[in-house]
Amino acid sequence: MKFLKIILYSLLGIMFMFLISNLFFSEKFKVYTSIKIDSSPYIVYDQINNFENWENWDPWIETDTTIKMSISDITYGVGAYRIWNSENSGNGKMEITDNDYIKQIDFKITIENNSPIMATFYLESIDNKVKVSWENSGELPFLARIFGPVISKMMKGDHEKGLNNLKNYCETILSKSSEVKMQEWDSQKIIAIVDTCSSSNISQSLSEIYSKIFDYITTNNITSLEQPFVQYLSFPQKPGDNDWIILRAGAFLEATIEDSLTNGMSFYQTLPQLTAQATHFGDYRTIFDTHQKIKDFCQENSYSTTVIPYEIYITDPSQTPNPDEWQTRVIYEIK
Repeated sequence: MKFLKIILYSLLGIMFMFLISNLFFSEKFKVYTSIKIDSSPYIVYDQINNFENWENWDPWIETDTTIKMSISDITYGVGAYRIWNSENSGNGKMEITDNDYIKQIDFKITIENNSPIMATFYLESIDNKVKVSWENSGELPFLARIFGPVISKMMKGDHEKGLNNLKNYCETILSKSSEVKMQEWDSQKIIAIVDTCSSSNISQSLSEIYSKIFDYITTNNITSLEQPFVQYLSFPQKPGDNDWIILRAGAFLEATIEDSLTNGMSFYQTLPQLTAQATHFGDYRTIFDTHQKIKDFCQENSYSTTVIPYEIYITDPSQTPNPDEWQTRVIYEIK
């Protein structure tokens, strides 16, 4: 009986010490990790803001083979979410709650019946690189406070793995441009549609526009002279701007269209113009480098550029699946 009392008192003592120990640990936790990525902020932002892209760098998919992910119909921006089920990690939901364009993205993470964990990614341009910082914060139940340092250490490891994966992926998207050349551009006959979308929805918007335009061209036996083009009439200029884009996309034609057009299509003709042009090679997501190369060329040679350049898609991604082989001609009208 004495032996049982000793065991009972020992257990009560351990439980008492455990309860008392939790008083000395904070109920709040915060984990902060950062890395510099030699890539475009537009590329990095889209990898984080669009759940479809998380498979490129997600730290948990590699370490938990039992995890199964499902994504909401809207995969990017505020309101997008993903749900996971896992034998090892439990079940949970991660939702984008707020974002500032190429500046900050906020998430709420709920794991089963626990208190939510908040996550934020901060993006900052430093020395032509993108500093990405990942922060998690939340509150621990009283009985779990003592485990706060262990939880923070595990979360820190996930951060480091995820950010290194993100860095490795983004830095493999290479950029290459031809030399900039001056060229007189004849008057162009154009059929186009104007649309609005977010940065993550550009591909879908262009696909819908080109489908309408080329259906019309084919149906009416009209000859187009070039591959399709796009102009960005309005584009976010700096971090924190509203992620809302106005674009005009269409095709160059051989003849004038006299008929009235439907489905938002319009026809117009440009004036002859001197241009500065360069060809971008590779993934579209690095095309800002070619735009900057043309702008630098014009500045060095005392030319002023128009604010609405053309991007003409020389290769068709459906016919050329390898992004390294894509070519896009960038044209600025200059004075």
